[in-house]
Formats: sequence, structure tokens, C-alpha cells
Amino acid sequence: MARLTRTLDSPARGSRSSGHRLALVRSVAVHVPVAAAIAFFFIRFALLSVQVQDAYGAPGFDMGIFDQGVWLLSHFHAPYVTVMGRDLFGDHTSFVLLLAVPLYWIRPEAQTLIVLQAFLLAAAAVPIYLLALRRLQRVGLATGLTVAYLLNPALQRGSLEAAGPFHPESFLVLFLAVALYAAIEWRPRLLVAATIGCLLVKEDVALLVVPLALWVFWRRDRRLGAWIAAAALAYAAFAHFVVIRLLLGTSSFYADRIPFGGLSGLLAAPVVHTGRFISYLKNGYRPFYVWQMGVSFGWAFLVGPEVAAIAVLTLAENVLSNFPYMQQIQYHYSLSLVPVLAMGTVYAIARVSSPSARNALTAYVVVAAFLACWMWGLAPFSRYPTFPHDPPGGPVVAAENLALRAVPAHADISVAYPYISHLDHRVEVYQWPTPFRATYWYLYQQEGQTLPMAAQVQYLVIPTQLSSSDAAVFAAIADQFRLVAQGGGVSVYHRVAPAPASPQAHLTPRSP
Repeated sequence: MARLTRTLDSPARGSRSSGHRLALVRSVAVHVPVAAAIAFFFIRFALLSVQVQDAYGAPGFDMGIFDQGVWLLSHFHAPYVTVMGRDLFGDHTSFVLLLAVPLYWIRPEAQTLIVLQAFLLAAAAVPIYLLALRRLQRVGLATGLTVAYLLNPALQRGSLEAAGPFHPESFLVLFLAVALYAAIEWRPRLLVAATIGCLLVKEDVALLVVPLALWVFWRRDRRLGAWIAAAALAYAAFAHFVVIRLLLGTSSFYADRIPFGGLSGLLAAPVVHTGRFISYLKNGYRPFYVWQMGVSFGWAFLVGPEVAAIAVLTLAENVLSNFPYMQQIQYHYSLSLVPVLAMGTVYAIARVSSPSARNALTAYVVVAAFLACWMWGLAPFSRYPTFPHDPPGGPVVAAENLALRAVPAHADISVAYPYISHLDHRVEVYQWPTPFRATYWYLYQQEGQTLPMAAQVQYLVIPTQLSSSDAAVFAAIADQFRLVAQGGGVSVYHRVAPAPASPQAHLTPRSP
């Protein structure tokens, strides 16, 4: 009888086990759409960015700075980046780049940084999704708001920037998203760890961390909020007035981007020069830039703006700067604003009590995100879905690749803009026409001068068709070099005669 009972119970037990597996599959399956969207973003922008880099379409200067800097660190050299003539951590205190060094022990190339950036930007969608899931309690709404983040044109453009396809701010996007999640869901230890990560990205990140700390002070924990704010301000002062001054010799290299004669003049401008200040705010890209950043989320974060307001100081920094790149979404200066506005949108919608209103607001945000992406993004359905570049496997690129093979691995070289990040894994590499005519080098005090290290340059990699100014520089040194390779619009020259002795010494020490 007992045996019969066990036999009769077996199908029921099997049914329960099957039902449990089915429930598990369903619980996982509901997250597949958002996982697919995140994976698609990563794959698309990693591949697209690498294709642009491989085809010499990526701007070489900024990419060369980070590629040479990380390569130097990976070989345990001092990170003095000759591409720009400054220490990597003196230009900006981006100590977070140390996290990329182990990757260069495995695959040392600029493409590694590019793929890493795509991963970091995609990974930031995870805390956004988790926050939306916890706050809205509906997978569909959480998925829609996460997709809105991934569709953001400032995020997409920043991942394939017009000034170089990698910047340390990509780390900030992930760390900031995690910090916001930890603050709102109140995970204090995670908040502290993520905040430290944020501060290691750049010296001005306190403009984001301090408002976040004030929100924590107001909404969560006064003591921890005060400590985070104080630590952020102290670190910003240390970064500016100790690290950068020690490595660069000045802490005000980028101060000329502050209008009205500096910080004190800017603070006084709304009162002393009211009309001029208002006119300044209306000028250039500024009004359109602010509208772009907000409309990409349909301005829905204004329903409950307290989390989105964490971005106010950084937005103000961008808007008030007299450096026009900071008011254009195709540059990295806007990257850090995107996770704040995304989290702010989630938080604002979650504060709406009516379920039907939440649904409507989420649908509205998704539609706004799709329209913004169509207008300004780089999605397959966007008006301009890619960054202009030659086909990586085309004849022009093949000819360029062949010409660049003539450059030995350890030679001191001067390289034209498009080719820097393909040849910068060496101690001495300069952006042509530097050092023969200093351009965008060190503190810009030697602009136009011939630097003594010009005598050490062994190879030139320059366009076959030179501009009139570059042609004049080359004409003065042409008898010292011999053409050794040419193709795809690039010419490679090898030094065959020493430079004539010069009584002048314009050299700033290689390591300030």
C-alpha cells in the first residue's frame, strides 16, 4: 500500500518540480528584453567605435593621450604623455585610469579602452533598471526607462566623441549610477565605495558629489551626508592645489574657460554685469544645449526634481564655460549628466501615486527618448546613424596600414593627428608639427617655437598633402629626412641627417 501511495504521489511531485522550473524560467525571462537592450548597446558602440578607430577616423589627440598614458603605466614608466607634453595625472587627476592598466597587460591597444568605455556606459543601465524595478514594481516600466537611458543621444554621442572615442568620464557614468542607486535605496557602504570611485575620475567631480551628499544629508543620514560633502571638497582642493600643481606647475591651466575674468568675476557678473550676463547665457549653443539635455527625457524629472537637481552644478559648469565643446552633446562633458537625469526621471515617476499616471509618464518618456535618439543619436534608426569614416577593410585604410608598418616600434616620432593613437606605444611621440613647431604642447607657452627634442625625432608620419603652414615646417627640415613609405594619403620619412646645432634652447623639462 505504501509503495502504491509513493507511486501515486510521484506525478504530483514531478508536477510541482516542473512548475517550479517554469516559474523560475518566467521570472528570468521577464528581464531578457532589458538585458538584450543593454547587450545591443554595448555591442553596437564597441564595434562602431573600434571600426572608426581601425579606419583612422578617430581623432588622434585625445585618444593618443589616454592610450599612451595607460601604455606607459602598464610598462611601469612615469605617465608623462609626450603627445600633449604633460603628466597624465597633472592634466586631470584621472587616477581611475589605473584600473585600465591590467587590461593593457592582456591586450595593449587603443581599442581596449574603446571597448571598455562601451562596457562601462552599458553597465550603468543595470543600477538604473534595478532602481526602476524596486521603485515602480513593474518590469515593463523599468525596462522602458532603462531603454530611455540607452537611447540618450548625449550618451551615444559621448561614446563615439568627435574629440576622441575614449574618456575617463565613462567610469564616472557607472560609478555615479551606482552611487545614486545606493543613496536612494540606502546602501551606505556601497554609496561610500561608489563615491570614492567617482572622485578618482577627475578633479571637478565634487560638483556632482557634493549635491549628492546634500541629498543624503536631507533624505537619509545627516552625518554621512556631511562627511561625504566634506571629503569631496577636501579631495577637490587636494587634487587642484597639490597634485596638479606639483605635476604641472600650475593649478589653473583650464581657468581660461571661466568667463568674465575668472571665478570671482563670474560670481559677480549677474549683479555687476546683469545685461551682459543674460546676453552671455543666450549666446551660442547654450539654450539649445539645455533644451536637448532635458527633452531627451521629456523633462519628466521635473515632476519630482530633487534627484535630477544633483546635476545642476555640472550643468551650470558646462553652460557657463566659454569653451563651446562643453555645450554640445557630442562631447564627453555631458556624459555624467545622463545617469543623473535618468535616475531623476525614475525617482520622479515613482513619486506619482496614480498607477495610470505612472504608465502614461513612462510611455511619454520612452517616446521622447526615441524622438531625441532619432534626431541626434547614433542608433540604427537615427537620421545620422554612424560617425563618418572609411571602411576598415577598404583600399585606403589598407594602404595606410602598409605605410605605417615602416615605423619601428621604439623610434622617436612626430605623427599627424589621425595616426597618433596607432603609433603612440612608445616613450617619445609628438603630434605633428610638434616638436618642430610646438602646437598644443605643455602649457602652450612655447607655441610656434622649435623644441630641442626635434633633433631626436627619427621618423615623421605626415599627410602627403600638407597645409601651407605644415608645408613650411617640413620644407625647413626636408633635407634631413628621406621618404621610406607612402600610401593612403600618408607619408613616412626617416631621418638621414642630423639636425643642425641651434644656439636657442626653448625646452621645458620633459618631466615638469
